[in-house]
Amino acid sequence: MTRVYKVENDDATARAPLFPSCRLVLAIVGFFMFVHLYAQRVGMSVAIVCMVNHTASAKENETANTDPACAREVSNTTTEDGPFNWDKGIQGHILGAFFYGYLVSQIPGGLLAEKYGGKWVLTGFLGLSTLATLLTPLAATFHYAALITLRVLVGIGSGALFPAMHAMLGQWAPPMERSLLCGLTYAGSMMGNVIALPMSALLCQYGFAGGWGSVFYVIGLSSTFCIIVWILLSSSTPATHPRISEAERSYITQALKAEVSDEKISWSQVPWLEFAKSGPVWAIVIGNFCTDWGLYTFLTNIPTFYKEVLNFDITSNGIYSALPFVGLWANMTVSPIIADYLRSKGILSTGVTRKLFNTIGLIGAGLFLIGLSFLDCSQTVLAVGLLCLAVTISGCVYSGYFVNHMDIAPQYAGTLMGISNGISACSGFIAPQVAAELTESRTRESWQMVFFIAAGVYAFGAILFCVLASGEVQPWAVKNQPQQMEIKVIENGSPNYRPIYRPRLSNGSLPTDPMLTETEKL
Repeated sequence: MTRVYKVENDDATARAPLFPSCRLVLAIVGFFMFVHLYAQRVGMSVAIVCMVNHTASAKENETANTDPACAREVSNTTTEDGPFNWDKGIQGHILGAFFYGYLVSQIPGGLLAEKYGGKWVLTGFLGLSTLATLLTPLAATFHYAALITLRVLVGIGSGALFPAMHAMLGQWAPPMERSLLCGLTYAGSMMGNVIALPMSALLCQYGFAGGWGSVFYVIGLSSTFCIIVWILLSSSTPATHPRISEAERSYITQALKAEVSDEKISWSQVPWLEFAKSGPVWAIVIGNFCTDWGLYTFLTNIPTFYKEVLNFDITSNGIYSALPFVGLWANMTVSPIIADYLRSKGILSTGVTRKLFNTIGLIGAGLFLIGLSFLDCSQTVLAVGLLCLAVTISGCVYSGYFVNHMDIAPQYAGTLMGISNGISACSGFIAPQVAAELTESRTRESWQMVFFIAAGVYAFGAILFCVLASGEVQPWAVKNQPQQMEIKVIENGSPNYRPIYRPRLSNGSLPTDPMLTETEKL
């Protein structure tokens, strides 16, 4: 039963405005860090189209696309062949190699960020992936095995960024700004696609170092500059930030006092067994894996789908490959605002909000993919439109499972992100390889199988997340921490919902006596 209290504000814990603020600066600079993270990731998806000698590859593949509806377009399409005679299998390994490394650094990235702070973890790991990106053209000319090795290093460098940033945001983002700050920061990943895909296509055609080589040099140098800005402007926690106001520091500290601790967590103190037994943790892991299966299908295969089924030239390929991610970036920016509004006004609980947005994102994307699978190059406008809708609506999951780590265990958000994103990284090398094997014939029918599988995985993830997910801080995540409760308060005559905290007794149990009188402050 909800208790009703009259609340008097305490100036020490008054809400500090988001604009201007250091937490907003952190989100903006983090946005650009993820722009470069994804530019390093997807640049290869476009570059490989102009690196491969398609003429030689087609001669080896006797079952090339013979769709009658596309015969005229195929015959009239000119392709600039690259220097490398890599078959579909090698291309699949090159595109998937990133995710082998991405898998390795997920959990270490979260643990290191929670123990030592996220600022320098992000700096070091993105620095590693940037160096590997700059060396990519040299490795490719040496041997494809060297290229695969460097792509693994790019994956290792990139893999720590999401869990490390989650650990930082767990220290910086007040509960009712959580979706917004996370959405703004991680929207950079999709803007990285928007920028890198057409830019890579243009560099392939008009750039230096053979065209394709300039893709990696430009992205690598830009990433270096971004890392320098990050070092100058970011800080792991509000307590260590040299320029934060006392009002903002106090606001963040008070908002998170029942969820996070200043104590450094040793790896032996992490409740690993509780993670394994927790249904909400498995909901996040499953949601993450199923979302990433579809996302990595998009990221690694959209340029190839455009070439093989819709017969776009390399410049058009890059432009149209970017369009879906414009919509995804917009949705990742808007849907968190809606989600936080629904929660802050008490319209929906945190758990219902996460399940609703996750379901819309996964089921919606799956339905559009099924429609896309029946189209060919005679319906290019509709095909591009459906693909844009599929990718755009999938952005709702960033207000679903993606921020749910901080809902159920903010103290361990980085580690949990490392676990869920690490397991889901397996889809990053499985999905491209499955697509490569299924599309040997380069026909619409073969791509139809790829999209049907992605839609099925989406549906599975949506259902399991609805069954297992929670929006409440889990008991194992608040051991020795005050209990958070939500009460309805009356302030200036208007009802609102606020968190309050009850200290645990020495034996770990909760007090049963009333905490507040009608005039006590929160």
